[in-house]
Amino acid sequence: MNLFDIPAELPFLDCLAAGVLAQHRDQPAEALSRATILLPTRRSARGLRDAFLARAGGRALLLPRMRALAGLSTEDADELALPALLDLPPAVPALTRQAVLTSLVLRLPPRHGGPTTPEQAWGLAAEMARLFDEIALEEKDTDLLAEGSPADFAETWLTRLESLVPESQAVHWQITTTFLRGVATTWAGWLEEAGLLDIGLRRVLALREQTRAWREHPPEHPVIAAGIGVGGTIPAAVELMRVLAGLDQGAVVLHGVDRIGLAAVWDAIRAAPTHPFSSQARLLDAMGAEPRQVRPWPGCAEVAGAIPAARPRLLDMALRPPEGMADWTRPDPTRWSPGLTGLQILAAPDAQAEAAGIALLLREALESPGARAALVTPDRDLARRVSAELVRHGIRADDSAGQPLAQTPTGVFLRLLARTVAEDFAPVPLLALTKHPLAAAGMPRAAFLDAVRLLERRVLRGPRPLGGLDGLSQAIEALPDDDRKPLLLRLHEALAGALGDFALSHAAARPPADLLAAHLAAAEALASTPEEPGGLRLYAAQEGEVLASHMADLAPALRHLPPVDPARWPALFEACLEGVATYQVRKHETAHPRVEILGLLEARLLTFDRLVLGALDETVWPLATDPGPWMSRPMRAQFGLPEPEARIGRVCTDFFLFACAAPEAVLSRAARRGGAPTVPARWLTRLETFLAGQGLALADSVAARLAAALDTPERVTPIGRPAPRPALALRPKEISVTEVATLLADPYAFHARRVLRLRRLDPLDADVGALDYGIIVHAALAHFIQAVGAAPGGWPGEEAALAAWGEAAAAALAAQGPRPSLAAFWRPRLARIGAFVVTLEAEMRRDGQIARSWTEVEGRLELKRPRGSVALKARADRIDRLGDGSLQILDYKTGTLPKPDDLADGSAPQLPLEAALAEAGAFTGLPAATVRALSYWKLSGGETAGEVKGMLSEPEDVTALAAQALESLGRLVDRFLLGDAAFPARPHPGRAARGGDYDHLSRIAEWADAEAEEG
Repeated sequence: MNLFDIPAELPFLDCLAAGVLAQHRDQPAEALSRATILLPTRRSARGLRDAFLARAGGRALLLPRMRALAGLSTEDADELALPALLDLPPAVPALTRQAVLTSLVLRLPPRHGGPTTPEQAWGLAAEMARLFDEIALEEKDTDLLAEGSPADFAETWLTRLESLVPESQAVHWQITTTFLRGVATTWAGWLEEAGLLDIGLRRVLALREQTRAWREHPPEHPVIAAGIGVGGTIPAAVELMRVLAGLDQGAVVLHGVDRIGLAAVWDAIRAAPTHPFSSQARLLDAMGAEPRQVRPWPGCAEVAGAIPAARPRLLDMALRPPEGMADWTRPDPTRWSPGLTGLQILAAPDAQAEAAGIALLLREALESPGARAALVTPDRDLARRVSAELVRHGIRADDSAGQPLAQTPTGVFLRLLARTVAEDFAPVPLLALTKHPLAAAGMPRAAFLDAVRLLERRVLRGPRPLGGLDGLSQAIEALPDDDRKPLLLRLHEALAGALGDFALSHAAARPPADLLAAHLAAAEALASTPEEPGGLRLYAAQEGEVLASHMADLAPALRHLPPVDPARWPALFEACLEGVATYQVRKHETAHPRVEILGLLEARLLTFDRLVLGALDETVWPLATDPGPWMSRPMRAQFGLPEPEARIGRVCTDFFLFACAAPEAVLSRAARRGGAPTVPARWLTRLETFLAGQGLALADSVAARLAAALDTPERVTPIGRPAPRPALALRPKEISVTEVATLLADPYAFHARRVLRLRRLDPLDADVGALDYGIIVHAALAHFIQAVGAAPGGWPGEEAALAAWGEAAAAALAAQGPRPSLAAFWRPRLARIGAFVVTLEAEMRRDGQIARSWTEVEGRLELKRPRGSVALKARADRIDRLGDGSLQILDYKTGTLPKPDDLADGSAPQLPLEAALAEAGAFTGLPAATVRALSYWKLSGGETAGEVKGMLSEPEDVTALAAQALESLGRLVDRFLLGDAAFPARPHPGRAARGGDYDHLSRIAEWADAEAEEG
């Protein structure tokens, strides 16, 4: 048999190219182009092309035909281009198969383990499709596949399924198998009626046809299968290679099979599915060959290896089964130490540190002229992290997995659109959608974005408005008229025109195909601009062709699904985007030519100057063995499917060969991933254990420590307490009584608000908070007092007062706009407050104790100081003229009340300063008079609806406190507003500024900790 091997320490593709060229050295130039080489992947085919060109030394070549076989995609099978394939029915489209299987899976009741949502059914259908493919691909009955019809094959394996679960198995597996049998029967009937073949079965039949063609009519020109059995091979491909190896013009080239060193333990390797050579051992058995029949490939002698031959021997010994571990007990470091040359370990504390270290290793490799470096990992999270870290070094790496369609800008736009409509245009998803670069709704993009920002500030900040586009319309209409309101109305009209027909909430079940059509129509309308239609913008991006192709296949597939709840459409749509692995977008136009990020399959047979094997942790590399949701391990064994552990053996083969694929190989792992501790990969543990027994160890890479040093400054110098000192002309010349406490406790916050004019934005979709409540209560009390006590006269009576309160409360709630959640929350509290206020007012006004009341009264007093004057402003919640002509000042609070000591020490100067203004006659429409009392009303609307807390009730005390507050304010004004003092942040540890809206701006967490350490 024409069986060959290329040692693991030699570059596979270079040796393969050298051997093929040697075979055609004395033949015409066109003879090489007639040869055919079958390889595991298209990437390896491109690598072999480069190897041919490198070996040619600059002369022109007619390259052989190079085809990818191991992937066995529909395209790969069709590349065989046999006339017999024209007689086979076409394969069912992948999305159509998944949709039909999803409709069948939905019939399984949730109480028996069935899905509860369409997206769960879609995922289970994908697992079922993989099981059907595996059954077809692993079928060993050659006669059945070669001579029987597809219906015969389906009937045969359905019969095997009948006896799969004996009564001794768990009940849920019996139910699952019964259901699986019914689905498989229905699926086979559907395929026969549609005149289609299942995907896996057609791939196998295509291979069988190729095998039959080569057996009956051997090829006249060389056909070489190279590296096919590295990761395990399905029976149909094994049979093809067996026939190929027996042909005069055929050859099968294996990779890294140690025929001599493993001879004594070959039987043990064959029985150990997790061993790296187990798949190749089983391949040789299936081909009817023995290891001694495998010969060295002729091209190996012409290629010089840069990897020490001792490295594969070291790894081979570390990974041997128990029967071959005798050398573990015999220390011989001089024998094994050469295998450590160029081998390192990168042990990082977490995944981000691992990624930063790997990026440094890849960057360092580029310092050598012409050197190529790569990361090989099955962990997509690590690949994305490393890709991001490489950008930091000015490198864009070619990631073989590309970018999932759901994560591309267009995919995100479509997902956001579905989520926004399903969530009834809630503020957060609505802003995420409208701020997406594709959103324009027929308006110029700049004008649209300006309108969206205005909508955010005026409508969406704070409590959520009413749902839907109608709720947005009501919120916009409730805004006061100004020159910017028409822009919001235009925005609403544009959104309604684009999205009005796409409804997902409060709707009856609809066919998914109709939902997809409405979804895409809305997306195109939302993406349109005056210059360009939405369809061109939606499908014009880099991923546009892939998206258009996917949507074209998805639309007819979804017609096989039953109607679904429209609210479930976003999740189902996301599953449709992410569930098909072939629909991914590659971004390599600007990629660095010498740095790559590869998955396990893509990296096979390739060689580099430095190779990092990333994420060598259990459950990552290798993945956890999972038999899937449709068959247990015993069921798979009884059915004749490979054990799940065989996958570990395949990735162990990858680990072995990748570790020998570069002169510098780095084995990388992280102690923690996702916040949880990890366990080193079993192969890494075996290697380190074997080396420890020999008194050796892997060289420790310093990349992780160097990466950490990149973000660690040599000296940490925390920022000092900020104290801005604006010019005198920039300092405000007026101050309100409510700002005095802020200026006293936190001058920096006063500076940020009054000098820098910074205002805190309300959060999106905010909970109903104390600020809203305070505004509502103040407004309700103002309306109520104006109705019953603003003019001299008698008390109208309790019934009329309660009616007046109801009207005032309703008006206060209405002034907040159409916010149903806010109104529902506060209405019962306002009712309790109303009952308290009416009772209290009736008592206070008995016998004419209160002559008249003023609410929300404005006041202004010019403070004459040596350096100039500053205006003191106030808006008193309420001032009452008592029967003796004196005044009392009330302040309403819905939160914590100040203490009497706060008034005395100046921490709460509002009421004393208002008293000073009142005695000076500074309130509009209110003559100067003595202030008799200062009081707070706490109005919570809870179990205790309200309480009255009097602070001072003697005129002499009020006058003295007012004078003291005015004098203290004068000193503050002289220092901060008329002087040149700085505005420090939180200068008084005992005084707390209200709110703390500017603490993050002053970076208080940084300088406060530093000052505490110094103290």
